[in-house]
Amino acid sequence: MDERAWFDALYHDNAELLFRLGRRLCGAGGEDSLLDVIQDVFLTAWSKRAELMAHPNPGGWLVCALKLRLRGASAKIRREELRRAYSLDEEDAALPVCDRALTPEQSAVLAGHIEQLRALLDEENAEIFIEWALMGKTAADIAKEHYLSVSCVWMRISRARRKLAQHPELFYIFLVILTGFDSPRL
Repeated sequence: MDERAWFDALYHDNAELLFRLGRRLCGAGGEDSLLDVIQDVFLTAWSKRAELMAHPNPGGWLVCALKLRLRGASAKIRREELRRAYSLDEEDAALPVCDRALTPEQSAVLAGHIEQLRALLDEENAEIFIEWALMGKTAADIAKEHYLSVSCVWMRISRARRKLAQHPELFYIFLVILTGFDSPRL
């Protein structure tokens, strides 16, 4: 049997099974993405046709390949959902403090806490966090200014936020500053 005829038989014998199994594993929604995954499985099978023609159970190989791809796609979706849930995207950011009218007292409080922040973080990370949180710059602009990648800037902002969260008194002051000075006192 030539390769083309073998592959056509493999496809016709297993395509419906893979579709039913895929729908069961990932639900009825997203049939287009499921079809993409099945197509990818068959493309991989075609590229490995020499091995699969000698395989004792090529249909079983297709099922395993489908499960692995669906598991990978599911993990990717979960990672994306978590990324969005814990996102630092600009649209979620508060109005920059530099755009607010601060009283002299508020400016003095802010200046004192910025010094504490600089002591807590190293100079460059403190500068990146201040530019993002207080000045309202985007991660892309900060990355250009500091010759870093955007993902590196987001990582530094995330680390700064975690360190800041370990200091509740400083964290609360910055929270009040970032969300507005008219917040009630605890």
